[in-house]
Amino acid sequence: MTTTSISVEKNIRDKAAKKAKEDMLSFSSVVRILLLDYSNGKIHIGSQMKREPYIEIMEVDDDTQELMDDVVAEWNK
Repeated sequence: MTTTSISVEKNIRDKAAKKAKEDMLSFSSVVRILLLDYSNGKIHIGSQMKREPYIEIMEVDDDTQELMDDVVAEWNK
């Protein structure tokens, strides 16, 4: 077995470690399972476009635009 170091943001690591503990797993087991499933093609990371995106410009009122801006801000946290 080879030991490799990876960097994980503390808040993500803490959250994942807590969830792993709830599932009675170690953090390293979760990482190993995810890497194994990824390497075997069982999980895919990212998005894939099967065709060219369709772009449509829609006019919205100020209240709707503010709601959409809030959603985007949450996504970008």
